[in-house]
Amino acid sequence: MDGISETPRMKVLINLSSRILCEALQEFMEKDAGTYKTMVPHNLDKSTGFEPDKILVDAPALEESLPVSWSGAKVILIDTGLAEEEVVRLLFTHKLHGVISTDTGSELFHKALHAIRDGQVWVDNVKLKALLHNPPLSITLAGCERFSKKEQEIVLLIAEGCKNREIATQLNISERTVKTHLSRIFKKANITSRAQLAPLALKFRNHATSSA
Repeated sequence: MDGISETPRMKVLINLSSRILCEALQEFMEKDAGTYKTMVPHNLDKSTGFEPDKILVDAPALEESLPVSWSGAKVILIDTGLAEEEVVRLLFTHKLHGVISTDTGSELFHKALHAIRDGQVWVDNVKLKALLHNPPLSITLAGCERFSKKEQEIVLLIAEGCKNREIATQLNISERTVKTHLSRIFKKANITSRAQLAPLALKFRNHATSSA
């Protein structure tokens, strides 16, 4: 017990788009005041110098810019029922340290925050876990060479949320050509949906970084 009491409280900013949800979550977390010190955006002026080490956001709040002084905070997405592809897109386009769905039980919620504090990446969305454990994860960096440069570009654009028409415009090709490439990509990666391309996109991005 002594060791637990000496552990610094987590400083958590609850930055959801709904003020009511912010305050409800704050009230829930403050029941464990020995573990958390929470703040909601509209009360920040009451706590001079509050610098969170974790920020809870929903999709709308995630798109907003945060103060530079909070750049070291771990950002956790509160999934309010987003489609799988949208969660995948947000994971790919933002530096997220976790995804916690709104139907997560209190015990698992606390476990998730502790795991993230200890350096883990937490994803408790069952469907998303299934996506992230699909065959593309088994593709090594060397295996990325099986995909053409154009195919890799298309995968990266899909992971960013682009539709076929947008991809066609950006790559200066026809939508029909995009669909042809997608058919080949799905066959090579042994997948059946666009959402399953996220792990493959991460592989391609890592491959590009290591080759730079």
